[in-house]
Amino acid sequence: MHYLLLILFISALAYGGWRMVRAYQARPQTRVIGPDDDPEFLWRLSRGDNKPK
Repeated sequence: MHYLLLILFISALAYGGWRMVRAYQARPQTRVIGPDDDPEFLWRLSRGDNKPK
């Protein structure tokens, strides 16, 4: 009986660890904002005013 409980406990730990690793790998990545995402940059570019602030 003790071996069965030990196997169940180790299996539960292994399953929990596997799920945590999978959740960590599937997390959303940070988003990089580029010039296409900045309407103010595009507005300045179209007006010829592209001097740094």
